[in-house]
Amino acid sequence: MSRESNEHRTPLYETVHEGGPIAETVIDAIAEVTDSSSTEIEPLYESIDPDALEDLFGRHSEKRVPRRVEFIHKGFAIVVERNGRVTIYESS
Repeated sequence: MSRESNEHRTPLYETVHEGGPIAETVIDAIAEVTDSSSTEIEPLYESIDPDALEDLFGRHSEKRVPRRVEFIHKGFAIVVERNGRVTIYESS
């Protein structure tokens, strides 16, 4: 999925990570989209290493990180950006 493809898609949900583990922000965003409890969402490790995600985008990460990481989790395209924005799209 490229940045250009996202510009032509409507996000299902957007939020900004404000602290705590970034994986929790992603899970909470998926829960909002699916109208579920965050405890009902399958763990991210099925799709991406949550520790690696935290290393890249957590509050203790270094400044030289990628601009964004994109991955698919349970039918949703998830984009995590360096500025803390988490966006959920339908997967193509």
